Amino acid sequence: MEFRCYQVTELECQSNQSPVIKSQKAELNQTIEELENTLRDKEEEMERLKEELENMNDLMEQKDSLTQKLEETELRGRVLEEQLSGAEQRLEENQEEQESFRKSLRTLLELLDGKIFELTELRDTLARLIEEEEEEEEEA
Repeated sequence: MEFRCYQVTELECQSNQSPVIKSQKAELNQTIEELENTLRDKEEEMERLKEELENMNDLMEQKDSLTQKLEETELRGRVLEEQLSGAEQRLEENQEEQESFRKSLRTLLELLDGKIFELTELRDTLARLIEEEEEEEEEA
């Protein structure tokens, strides 16, 4: 930029401020101004792009963090599903054991009922025999 300004100044000195030189000077000044505006616009665009890049990097970090949390949550979910499956299996086994115990208990109760019935019959028979023997003794 300084070089161009120097050129403009040099041209001014070399000429006697002729209209052609003044026109060229004006064109050069306008070109310099346009280039400076373009440069400023490009610098602003670079700043915006840098900010967008920083925002994108932040978003990528958030995405990576969320992806990791999702994977950890999915893993925890699978572990919990396995634990639930194991608990359901143990519950089913316990229920089967309880049902088997109930069946055994019913069989035992039926057996005990039969034995109680037999003992009751035996007691009744013994009571009749004792009664008959007492009657016979009284008769004798």
